[in-house]
Amino acid sequence: MAITFHHVHLRCEDLDGAISYYENIFDGKVIETADVGGVKVVRMEIGGQRVSFSPKLEDMEVEDTSGNPRWGLYQLAFTVENLDATVEELQANGAEIDYLRPEINRAFFKGPDNVQIELLEM
Repeated sequence: MAITFHHVHLRCEDLDGAISYYENIFDGKVIETADVGGVKVVRMEIGGQRVSFSPKLEDMEVEDTSGNPRWGLYQLAFTVENLDATVEELQANGAEIDYLRPEINRAFFKGPDNVQIELLEM
């Protein structure tokens, strides 16, 4: 059996804001916008991977982060060639740093909808 990764799907408090964030900060490209059962779904390519976004449904509650670990998606991770240069560029583009771990070549940013974004230098 051959299994390959296809995509991750994120439900967003602010769909347009999330799309804008990933376009501006991570050079994401919208590859398709579709109506799926009356719900707008935006498919993007970010770092060579497919990520889908849709708005939260009207009756859904969105839980703010408490700083503690939580269930569900909490992190997206991307590899970079030069961590220092990438951190500098992302911050210049408006990305908010959460914390740095230079001793292990990692940086963590605050993304939309309380998704933490990790960068790993490889």
